[in-house]
Amino acid sequence: MNAPFRLYGAELSPYSVKVRSYLRFKGVDFDWLPRTNARQEEFARYSKLPLIPLLVDADENVLQDSTPIIETLDAQFAEPSITPDDPALGFISALLEDYADEWLNKAMFHYRWTYPEDQQSAARRIVSMIFDGAEAPEGLEENVRTRMVSRLYHVGSSAETAPLIEGSFTRLLALLERLLAGRPYLFGGRPCLADFGLAGQLAQLNSDPTPGALIKAQAPNVSRWLERMDNPKVEGDFLSLDALREDLAALLRDEVAGAYLLWMEANARAVADDAPGVSIEIAGHAFTQKPQRYAAKAFTELKRKRAAHYDSAALTALLEETGCEPFLSSPPMESSGADEEEGDDAGDDAED
Repeated sequence: MNAPFRLYGAELSPYSVKVRSYLRFKGVDFDWLPRTNARQEEFARYSKLPLIPLLVDADENVLQDSTPIIETLDAQFAEPSITPDDPALGFISALLEDYADEWLNKAMFHYRWTYPEDQQSAARRIVSMIFDGAEAPEGLEENVRTRMVSRLYHVGSSAETAPLIEGSFTRLLALLERLLAGRPYLFGGRPCLADFGLAGQLAQLNSDPTPGALIKAQAPNVSRWLERMDNPKVEGDFLSLDALREDLAALLRDEVAGAYLLWMEANARAVADDAPGVSIEIAGHAFTQKPQRYAAKAFTELKRKRAAHYDSAALTALLEETGCEPFLSSPPMESSGADEEEGDDAGDDAED
């Protein structure tokens, strides 16, 4: 793909700001184009799905879905690198990025559309972006709020699952606060793929009243990191796995294996069985949700990436120690249902 690029997105889309942060880090020439009503016809001309982010290059080539966008561009724009030299750390980075996309997104959507103050703030900002200063129809903010609240079930958010989702979020904050102590980025002096994925979701949480207050009160290191991730720079090299191992082990054990991979495996099984729902106990709480085919595809891809690193004894030892390995080394599950197209912002509040 050739610069300059056009990135169609939204400030309230975690996947859009994830790609924007990446492009800023790479220093490539691009225009940030909010998806407003005035740009809808232009957007529709390029999009295969009504989802953001959407990237168009100088030759009118198009990419959608944040992870493939970054992976495609990174094969071409290698420097500054976002991939640690140690393949084991490279896989952990991909694992944490998928955790952000498929699990942390639940907390982002839950907080934004569960609490009245957050609902009002988000609906107002969405309408403001769509109309870009023009007068919006009366009652539109309430219509947006009602529509998005009705979609909470898509991410498994309910009164019953709220303690699990919110407990997972506050636990993650504590784990990241520890990981970011004394270093500018998760793995050292420069961002990796995991930084972009996690920061995309957490920047949204930080912008909403309820979770934003929690981040500011409980995680000052995370707050400063989010500021850096808006326009990240190289500040040093990646650290070694040995230097990061203790902090990464806690994150992998308590959140990745303890919540995200449990759900991913249950979801993949439900999709393979063409089941109407996913039901699993996580951290002592029942969690139910409509199966997500996109997440099942992501799980298969994650297992493929894991299989490419079976020669790394250090990675195997860490994944076994933290309880991740049984999930990642099992064979992919084949779907018995019809395929379904779904973008990585299927739970995002900036989609059609």
